[in-house]
Amino acid sequence: MLPNGTWCPVTPRPGELVINLGDMMARWTNDRWKSTLHRVMTPPLTSDQPTRRQSIGYFMHPDYDANIACIPTCLAPGSEPIYPPITAGEHIKEKIDRSNKLAS
Repeated sequence: MLPNGTWCPVTPRPGELVINLGDMMARWTNDRWKSTLHRVMTPPLTSDQPTRRQSIGYFMHPDYDANIACIPTCLAPGSEPIYPPITAGEHIKEKIDRSNKLAS
């Protein structure tokens, strides 16, 4: 989903992958790279080309005690990090806690 709320189709060229970044990457890059709301849809079947889409969820997380802080090269001179440092475990726990609050 684009910042204005519209959906944008992503069509990889042959041999390419689409990778969705998570919130930890936004913290590391000081929002230079942001996670986006996304959805996966099966393309419509056509008579001239069968659908070959494959979507595999793979979640990679750093060690629980890994420090998640702004990478120095992602911080503009004279500016401050948007997010305070946090461990990967604390970050994941906060996300789970927020999700649980929304569900109740």
